[in-house]
Amino acid sequence: MITAKQVYKIFKIIILCSGFLVTFLYACTHLKPFIDISPQQANEIIRTNRNNPHFVILDVRTADEFNPEHLEGAINLDFKSVNFTVRIDSLDKSATYLLYCRSGGRSAKAMALMKNKSFRRVFNLKGGIIRWKQESRT
Repeated sequence: MITAKQVYKIFKIIILCSGFLVTFLYACTHLKPFIDISPQQANEIIRTNRNNPHFVILDVRTADEFNPEHLEGAINLDFKSVNFTVRIDSLDKSATYLLYCRSGGRSAKAMALMKNKSFRRVFNLKGGIIRWKQESRT
């Protein structure tokens, strides 16, 4: 038989866990819409959005950079191509995008462009795939 003291402890644990869950969900849904993020944050966003059809990983490096290695599920959209802006215009502005390049420079510029074009939410992987690989090893 469970005592009143045990029920109270279980109740406290449930309330505490619920508080953490609500705080976490609030933080996830209220991330700033255009920010640089760390590889750890990117990994969490990717994991959280694994089955979200409105989440897109964009690799803005050249095809020669993209083909040998890229993040799983990434789409290549070369920032240096002459039709980059036209291709950006064709994307769904209400979707959530995670951008990355080699070191973070091109993807930061692409994020600024997307912000000016009224995209809803865009994240830039700070340090690019270089930092992603470095931090994946540690």
